[in-house]
Amino acid sequence: MQVIEILRKIKLFSELNNSELLKLSRICQKVNFKKGDIIFEAREPGDALFVIYEGEVEVVKPGEKEEPEQILTELGPGEIFGEMALIEELPRSATVRAKEDARLLRIPREYFFRLLQQEPGIALKIYKAISLVLAHRLRETSERLAIANRIIQTASETRA
Repeated sequence: MQVIEILRKIKLFSELNNSELLKLSRICQKVNFKKGDIIFEAREPGDALFVIYEGEVEVVKPGEKEEPEQILTELGPGEIFGEMALIEELPRSATVRAKEDARLLRIPREYFFRLLQQEPGIALKIYKAISLVLAHRLRETSERLAIANRIIQTASETRA
């Protein structure tokens, strides 16, 4: 499958026209991972955004000391991860590994920024879409935190 055809199916890029998709496709790299492969680890430098077009990955928060790791979420075709690398230059906050064989597009930050400098219209459309993804994830996290707080509160009331 051609990169432009993959991009056309990804919600993040749905606002891009054919010419913009073609320009974006030129900076994408196809990468494949086998089940269990680490795509990147927490604390590594964030250097790229990834788009899943086949397979699934899991986002994992490594355990501290003797604590077990925690699976934060699972992502599949059409979803993205590593988007924070396009926004901030901080280390990765989680580890991502292939839950099953996965085929991804890798969009390196360096090439992405170069494209955005040349094509500000693409930048606006993509950053708007990334903002929506981040807002959705923040909403999900807030809901999980509220549930966890209710469980803790109920447990502490039961003990009292």
